[in-house]
Amino acid sequence: GRTRAPREAASRRVAAPRAPRPRRVSVRASGENRVSPASPNRTAPPIDAFVVPGEPFYPGMYADWSVTEADTIEVWSYRVCLSTVALATLACASPLLLGADAFGGLAAKIQEPAYFAGAAGLGAAVHLIHMYVDPIKKFMQALWLVGFIGSVGVALCSNESVPLYAAHHPVSVWAVGPLFAAFTGVAFKEGMCYGKPECAALFFVVPLALVGHLTGTIHEGGEKALVTLWCILIVVFASRKYTQQVKDDIGDKSVFIFADMSDAERDAWLLRTRDEDPQRYARLLSQQQR
Repeated sequence: GRTRAPREAASRRVAAPRAPRPRRVSVRASGENRVSPASPNRTAPPIDAFVVPGEPFYPGMYADWSVTEADTIEVWSYRVCLSTVALATLACASPLLLGADAFGGLAAKIQEPAYFAGAAGLGAAVHLIHMYVDPIKKFMQALWLVGFIGSVGVALCSNESVPLYAAHHPVSVWAVGPLFAAFTGVAFKEGMCYGKPECAALFFVVPLALVGHLTGTIHEGGEKALVTLWCILIVVFASRKYTQQVKDDIGDKSVFIFADMSDAERDAWLLRTRDEDPQRYARLLSQQQR
């Protein structure tokens, strides 16, 4: 997945999430709260509990928040995972594009371990990725798991590396395809959230290459062109992740904080927000009524 005397607020506001919020909880008007003022569950963290002293803070939907050291480690781990996927893609594609003797045969020798290193990196990435809609994230994780199991099955049943076997046996796309569907989900999220053209292109190139190979509707030259484009796009994607600010990779951290609260904690937090930050509470109430 993550009080304080804040420094001056960052100039750019964190945009409120456009997707439905996870486990949406109704914001009630005054006098309609489930938790009475005397309830022990009314206790909640201070209103600035998620602001780190001496660090910039950002106004979120539910609270102001700062980037913590744990947040930074998580975001950079996600970026390293994507870089691993990109490097693995290059290693796996090289023998297919340049021949088995490419780089003195080294590429062919490392194709199998590179494939599973990339698969592991993707699995970690879909665990670390920040998404407001948790069911979609879980679906991507399920796709990854199915594809990883299918890849292991192919590796155990074949004397060839998984990429080479898939190249020679198009039907095996059914086994490994969910893994790439999970990656396509990552590309879609990155493209939609940050407007990255390379991610938007990957969203179409990856399925087109796999479906074209599975159905035989794309000739060998067309497949190589798509795989080459795939390699270029994924390198650009992974490289450009390092140019983003950490806070932008997180999104609105307050949404994730609120989603992790219990129902009682949410009620207590909303009561405190109503009492201590009426403007934010009014915005929440207004959004709930839309």
